[in-house]
Amino acid sequence: MRRRLLLVVVATTTLVVIAFAVPLGGLVRSVARDRAVTAAERDAAALAPVLAVTDDHDLLSSAVARTATGSEGRLSVVLPDGTRLGADTTPMDGAALALANRRQAAFSQSAADGLVLYSPVVTGQGRVSVIRARVPSALLDHGVANAWAALAAVAFALVVAAAVIADRLARSLTRDAAAVAATAHTLAGGDSQARVTPGSTPELAEAARALNLLADRIDELRTVERERVADLSHRLRTPLTGLRLDAEASGNAAVVAGVDRLEAAVSELVRAARRPLHASPVAAACDLAAVVRERAQFWSALADDDGRSWTITIPEHLVAHARIGADEAAAAIDALVGNVFAHTDEGTPYAIDVTADALTVSLTVEDGGPGIPSPEAVLERGVTGGGSTGLGLDIARQAAEAASGSLSISRSRLGGAAVTLRLPR
Repeated sequence: MRRRLLLVVVATTTLVVIAFAVPLGGLVRSVARDRAVTAAERDAAALAPVLAVTDDHDLLSSAVARTATGSEGRLSVVLPDGTRLGADTTPMDGAALALANRRQAAFSQSAADGLVLYSPVVTGQGRVSVIRARVPSALLDHGVANAWAALAAVAFALVVAAAVIADRLARSLTRDAAAVAATAHTLAGGDSQARVTPGSTPELAEAARALNLLADRIDELRTVERERVADLSHRLRTPLTGLRLDAEASGNAAVVAGVDRLEAAVSELVRAARRPLHASPVAAACDLAAVVRERAQFWSALADDDGRSWTITIPEHLVAHARIGADEAAAAIDALVGNVFAHTDEGTPYAIDVTADALTVSLTVEDGGPGIPSPEAVLERGVTGGGSTGLGLDIARQAAEAASGSLSISRSRLGGAAVTLRLPR
């Protein structure tokens, strides 16, 4: 934005300067030319009265020499008898001289070294004297180069001044916009206390106040949500405790296991609702391979206790940077592996694989359990179902979708379910 504003102002100022400087430069040259020609014409006109009253060569030569043009050797007089007076010894154009005698009117003629003026003077009946004055190119353009240099300097100074002023104005605008953007990124990164100080630009200041209001409103909503979840957890704990006591008293292992799953689901919901703000999927990233290695090591102790064989397959030197936070990735892995432990018999093997291509990173958790009879229905409702499913699938699915990824279920090589998370790099 700052660069574009600067370019617009510089371009506009340059066009305006050119629009004024070019005609002014032409005017300066025209004035210099007119000044030189007028001086020569004035000296030629001063000789006309002298030619009208005398034909004495000495007097005429003295009159020619007293003019500024004559003293510089650029003025001469050709008398009716062809005599040439004056210090100008450059060759005479016979055709131009004949034309002056015939027309008896002043005119100018361009020459290789400048301009030549012819002024005929009638000195008697049928007698015409011709005054010739030369104006060299150097005199025609005298002072023009200096004037153009001054114009160029002024034009450059105006463009530079406009650029400096525009840069300062643009900097004030971009500084306010950058502050709003930085605060938005900080909020997206998980810092719910971030706020922006409104700047001097009215529109951006209003945007800053709106962003602060939005952040405050989000905090209020999250506080209310957590309070409601906390209240819900308190309301559910008492009946769950009673239900557990009744189940244990009945001696039915299936009912006790069902109560355990229900209590685990409620606990996970409460933990998820109380989890603090995390970095947004756009801002967050992690090495999924490293997170998988760390969580697989954690679950290995439980697997050994249950007599489960397990494998982890990650290509050597693979750095699988995925657009998901490390905490969210760990939670998704724990949910999928915990799902295997919760819904398959002890001793059931499982495997964890990580692969990557140019666009995505994939995490697959497979097991040797009974599988999932209807994967589409499970993904639609995102709740506990039969076989190798449960709340863990919904947690993993939400983590994948929050990172603009996806979750899919297929048949495992081990005979059970294969759950695959695909996350963008």
